[in-house]
Amino acid sequence: MELIKQADVVLALGTRLNPFSTLPGYGMDYWPKDASIIQVDMNSDRIGLTKKVTVGICGDAKLVAQQLLAQLSPNAGDKDRQKRKDIIHQTKSAWLQKLSSLDHEEDDEGTVWNKEARERDSDRMSPRQAWRAIQAGMPEDVIISSDIGNNCAIGNAYPTFEKGRKYLAPGLFGPCGYGFPSILGAKIGCPDTPVIGFAGDGAFGISMNEMSSCARKEWPSITMVIFRNYQWGAEKRNSILWFDDNFVGTELDPELSYAKVAEACGLKGVTVKTMEETTNAIKQSCDDQKKGITTFIEVILNQELGEPFRRDAMKKPVRVAGIKKEDMKKQPSLNP
Repeated sequence: MELIKQADVVLALGTRLNPFSTLPGYGMDYWPKDASIIQVDMNSDRIGLTKKVTVGICGDAKLVAQQLLAQLSPNAGDKDRQKRKDIIHQTKSAWLQKLSSLDHEEDDEGTVWNKEARERDSDRMSPRQAWRAIQAGMPEDVIISSDIGNNCAIGNAYPTFEKGRKYLAPGLFGPCGYGFPSILGAKIGCPDTPVIGFAGDGAFGISMNEMSSCARKEWPSITMVIFRNYQWGAEKRNSILWFDDNFVGTELDPELSYAKVAEACGLKGVTVKTMEETTNAIKQSCDDQKKGITTFIEVILNQELGEPFRRDAMKKPVRVAGIKKEDMKKQPSLNP
């Protein structure tokens, strides 16, 4: 991201430059303001739609890339190559070091939910502690899928990949219930590769009906992690930000156990409450996949809520009735 921010020219190849990938996220505003942009897209309607481009190329990403490379000299890009590598290495190391030091989430001004959540369930893991434990247990060649939601959003920063096609995410579609069926599909496509799906307990409830079918003998075995904090976390985060620590309609049944549901479906269900238990369960479940055993790991968490993906979208609604047009022009945020 640091390299992108410093760039004079950005080649957008294989990306639609959608708002969710170019606007500030998690407090990081990395998109360069003055860089020239070359955008390549098969759909001409996408070119220049979200970012002003200097050059727009309508074509297949692979074919355009091959044609561009054919025009370059053999030593193109050699200048400052080591400097760029050093920046990537330093940025990655600093980020991983920061992640390893984070245990808990901060409260927004005017809210005390996270502080009270820690005090109320002091014996439970925080989402960040759980993700560090998961990261320690995942094999190197793993394919993962992530649902949407608060705890999955926190976890987006933790796994690292050395190869492509290892991380499946709902992206701009944002559907609840994506994590479980997508990791089943990944295992069907790559039966010899360990796979792990992730979902919060709210989102998982939307696709849990697949638990009754994935035990079939012809289906490959997977690992599915369910973060159990007994709430719709993303919705609660919005509520407490907008309505002064109040929320409604976000609570889930504390008596339900997805691990027990898994056992009732003829699958392996495991409940973990500590970092050590979580790491061991991840390792064991990946080994069990080789034996044809599907495991559902229910991770018990406290109710801390992480940073919203789009902080700029978390502003309180503004009443526009009675506002003069000239005032709206002075303050674009007042536009409905």
